[in-house]
Amino acid sequence: MPSNPIPRLSPPAGVRSDLGAVPVLEYPNTSPPEPSGPRYSANVALTCERGHAPGQVLHALQELRGVIDDRLRQDLGSRYDRHSAQSVGTDKLTVTFTLRAASHAEAIRSAGLAAGTLAELLTHHAAAVDLSSIALVVRAQ
Repeated sequence: MPSNPIPRLSPPAGVRSDLGAVPVLEYPNTSPPEPSGPRYSANVALTCERGHAPGQVLHALQELRGVIDDRLRQDLGSRYDRHSAQSVGTDKLTVTFTLRAASHAEAIRSAGLAAGTLAELLTHHAAAVDLSSIALVVRAQ
């Protein structure tokens, strides 16, 4: 009687079968790696255009939150941790970036790049901010 071998199937990609015949799904971590190195804060002070309250600009920043995060992760990689924004008066607001850097010089370079990226995105999305005068303060935490 001819023997018909039973074909052995390989598990699909992403499935481990090291527990006998029971496949175990592996879910790779899709989060970016935790930033490492000393932490710095980079505060960007912005002035709203005449006739625009900070609340309107904060709303625009909230809508752009994902775009800003994605772009800064692309531009800065593991040096970028997060950002936040808040009103600081009747016509001003600050955006604070939390950055990681191996040196003060690298932190300053990263802060400048983050501020430039923010200015580019705000301009592209027509946010009501006056970019002719900003302040950038970088501090080790």
